[in-house]
Amino acid sequence: MRRKRGLVLTVALLLVLAACGEEDAETPQTTEPASSPTSTEAEVGATTTVGAAEPQTITFWHYWDGLNGEVIAELAARYAEETGVTVEPTFFGYGDLLTKLLTTGGGAEGPDLAIADLVWMPKLAESGALVALDEYVDAGGVDVDDFYSELLGINRYGGQLYGLPVSTNNLELFYNKALFESAGLDPESPPTNWDELRTAAAACADPGSGVTGMELYTEPGEGLTWQFQVYLWQAGGEFLNDDLTAAAFNSPEGAAALQYWVDLIDSGESGVVPWGQFGQGAACMAMDGSWMVGIWSADPPFEFGTASMPYPSDGNMATNMGGEQGFIMATDPAVQQAAFDFLAWFTSPEIQVEWDQRTGFMPVRASVAEDPDYLSYIESNEPRYLPFVESQQYARSRPAVSVYPEISDAFSRELERALLGDASVAEALAAAETAVNELLGG
Repeated sequence: MRRKRGLVLTVALLLVLAACGEEDAETPQTTEPASSPTSTEAEVGATTTVGAAEPQTITFWHYWDGLNGEVIAELAARYAEETGVTVEPTFFGYGDLLTKLLTTGGGAEGPDLAIADLVWMPKLAESGALVALDEYVDAGGVDVDDFYSELLGINRYGGQLYGLPVSTNNLELFYNKALFESAGLDPESPPTNWDELRTAAAACADPGSGVTGMELYTEPGEGLTWQFQVYLWQAGGEFLNDDLTAAAFNSPEGAAALQYWVDLIDSGESGVVPWGQFGQGAACMAMDGSWMVGIWSADPPFEFGTASMPYPSDGNMATNMGGEQGFIMATDPAVQQAAFDFLAWFTSPEIQVEWDQRTGFMPVRASVAEDPDYLSYIESNEPRYLPFVESQQYARSRPAVSVYPEISDAFSRELERALLGDASVAEALAAAETAVNELLGG
């Protein structure tokens, strides 16, 4: 039977922007960050710019505002004091930066360094706007093996490395402790697998009161694709094939993941409603990003807990990652080494510990996630970040293809038909496969 969307008015959250760090209301700093390292303690490139005949200036574009923008400006100023190299950060809105980089990134009007959404790399590399970093990494001795492999891997295009991870986040389970208690559930024992998730959702859902058990993102767009990919990977499926030339989600694993969503909706444990129910106290559980810990803890709407996202008993731990990468632009070759030196310094373990403490981003390096001082800071100040820190090692990346935005839109439109009851699971996946393959040139 065809299902109609709910008419509940909500504040729709734009997950794509959130995933890329656009929400900068992360946890306010409540204690002093880790002491800053000296320039000899942080990784830098092989060629130092200190003492150069002419002072160097690096132009640096990004889309971080709010707290994130303040912290990166402070770090840039500190780097200038330590090295004599001026770093000039310039803010552009998220919706403007990619266009600016594509139109000016390879010319004199573009920046020397950019920090931008990790899914933009293929389009930027394809345009010729980026400089490959392999030689700089090798000469500088940067420990790239310390970066999480998925985060580093999304920077590879055509066999070359074009970026270094600078920030990340992921999706885990949020749950409303008060609604759990009202439903007779233990607020200190969140579900750990798909069966337990459905049991908790069924116990907690109260359609008569407008309460959803498990909120799903059911509107077309990257939010739906980004969230569904988690369930797909947990079920053992893949979004695209290994060489990124064709869809791979129309599989038994993909069908199991989509059927799980459809069953949640058909049973009344979830609903086809605008995103944002959980934040309004109208959903018992939701999968959302690490940035929401800071947003909701700053002005708690209710007592909430976090946990690693439940996965099938015979499946895999998995989550989806967002975040940013640092790119050297193909502008002035004379400053490319200096730009890389700053990027290497910014991505060093010491600076990343401070960056993550102050902004609420998740670690891009395993050494940071395991750092005793960092973990002690999280446990003391906001332990609800811990599931995100611990699960970052299982985070997956969206495919590094230049047409990914178009793929995501086409995929989500077909999935929505299954969620609304306009198509079966098999029909929706088959139609999505056809649409995605057409975009990939298949």
